[in-house]
Amino acid sequence: MLKNLFPFLALLVFFIFHLSIYFFFIKKIIKLKIPLLVLKTFLIFNFFGVVVYFVARYCVDFPQSIYFLASLSIGIGFVLFVAMLVYQFLALLLRLIIWFFPKFSQERRGFFQRTLNATSGIFALGYLGTGLVEGRLSPKIERIKISLKNLKTPMSAVQISDLHIGGLIEENVVRQIVNQTNALKPDFIVLTGDIIDTEVGRVHKTIAELGKFQAPLGVYFVTGNHEYFHNIQPLLESLKAIGIKTLENECVQLMKSINGQKEVVLNLAGVYDLFGRRIGVLEPNLEQALQNRAESQPLILLAHQPKFALEVREEHQVDLILSGHTHGGQIFPFQFLVKLDQPYLAGWYQHSLTTQIYVNRGTGFWGPPMRILARAEITYFEFIAASKD
Repeated sequence: MLKNLFPFLALLVFFIFHLSIYFFFIKKIIKLKIPLLVLKTFLIFNFFGVVVYFVARYCVDFPQSIYFLASLSIGIGFVLFVAMLVYQFLALLLRLIIWFFPKFSQERRGFFQRTLNATSGIFALGYLGTGLVEGRLSPKIERIKISLKNLKTPMSAVQISDLHIGGLIEENVVRQIVNQTNALKPDFIVLTGDIIDTEVGRVHKTIAELGKFQAPLGVYFVTGNHEYFHNIQPLLESLKAIGIKTLENECVQLMKSINGQKEVVLNLAGVYDLFGRRIGVLEPNLEQALQNRAESQPLILLAHQPKFALEVREEHQVDLILSGHTHGGQIFPFQFLVKLDQPYLAGWYQHSLTTQIYVNRGTGFWGPPMRILARAEITYFEFIAASKD
């Protein structure tokens, strides 16, 4: 039931956004009746676009052009909401300045107010344009070197996360990401959840592109919360059918040739996403995931949400956690809201004395094709042996 509530809760949030934008921003800066009516009508249509987005995402197929415009409605709603917050903050500062300097003439006060109104409008347009430009950039290759205790030989890996296949993330986008990844020639590839965000039957060709990942030690996947919003079992079966190993509360050993002999060099474990606990389906179980580990080798854990790290204790001997989920905030300043739910936002952190965590900013996007101060990424890891000092 909870997974079916997501679109309705999101629509409620955007409804509140649009009401706030009208009463606390548009109505404050626009005084002429006709422009006010035009912008009011625009907001109504923009909210309708948000509704269309969720219908297209979770219920009915729409032409790509309509889907694109509908996704922009989400971005416009968020941008205007942020512009409203900025306007209210600056308006408060203006009132304080006038309170401290009561001798300001009415003409000067009017000038300050007009300047504030114009600046707020320019800010909103620039903010939207910046988001669209950054959102359309190819994922940045982030090169990260991490030391792992007891690692016998250097290894490399690529992490892809939060592609959100469906809607605007189609076959051509995934093909480009696959080509970028394969060019890095990693030993193995990990997909840390929210890779597919629609019914499998709608994206067969796009999923087939995922089967073109190339890595000698394999391609591995763990679920994210958005996979639960759809028929998850057919989704998992479709990934298995193209040769991607789904880690379902389990651990595998990766082997590499050392001095002419193949040896286990790394444990790779993965858990179901925390969302499974909320709906009682495919729940994460760390103890189960670590049962078949090779004790003398380092262990990397794939867990979609960074806050799963809070369940990892020192006795679990997890060397590194790879997560996604946050999108790095995707559109600034959403980062601050993400931090209310997740302990880590993006990049590398030392979680405890024994455990590191890396959070991928996301390789795709959710909602509008927009990002601000959180560019999409493909993470290339170089794992080396930790110093024994």
